[in-house]
Amino acid sequence: MISQDIVGAPVGMPDDHLRREMGERGGGAPSERRSFARPPITRSIPRFSEAEVWFENDETARFVLDLSGRVLSSNAAARALAACGMLGSGGVFICSSHRNRLELDMLLQRLADEHEKAGRILFRAGDDAWCILDIATAPEAPNRAFASVRPVKPLDEGKVAAVGGVFGLTRVEKSVLVRLTSGEAPKDISRKMDMSIHTVRSHLRSICMRMGVKGINGVLRLSFLMA
Repeated sequence: MISQDIVGAPVGMPDDHLRREMGERGGGAPSERRSFARPPITRSIPRFSEAEVWFENDETARFVLDLSGRVLSSNAAARALAACGMLGSGGVFICSSHRNRLELDMLLQRLADEHEKAGRILFRAGDDAWCILDIATAPEAPNRAFASVRPVKPLDEGKVAAVGGVFGLTRVEKSVLVRLTSGEAPKDISRKMDMSIHTVRSHLRSICMRMGVKGINGVLRLSFLMA
């Protein structure tokens, strides 16, 4: 028979065995090294769909609008345009005082009435650069319009001459059209071609008549579409 001490443990039991034995009998838990350091904070990374990632990182400026022209959402490229006051500033796609605002309102109304599913506006920015605004709707997203903005690249002289040939423009009228599509204003064309502003405007009226459009915007829109 193994003799026991006053706490009931066998005499001669090693200390570490004794501590384990005492813990099992409710005499106290074995000593543990406790750490008071805070556990690391794990932050969940938000997950986006492929469509959301594409929308945000697309190099083309894209806006989601309601049918009154208010901006509901935009991607990074579009927010950069809004930051410089070009488009989308103050939550409005095109401000009410801009010369293209009426054209936008008319297009949005046609989209709302379902007369059209898409449309295009030729937009002139503050630095006289031309941009094309493509606006479309989708049956899956009622009361929403999707707009994209891209700069217009100047047309080379050969393409503009080909457009002029289709409409029977004269040599001088083709030269005026080349300068017009490169972003020059009528007064700049007058100076560079060494002709009066009245003569330039006369050529522009003739170009409009031959191409069957109204105003400079109509000439440019048709030229960019055909070139």
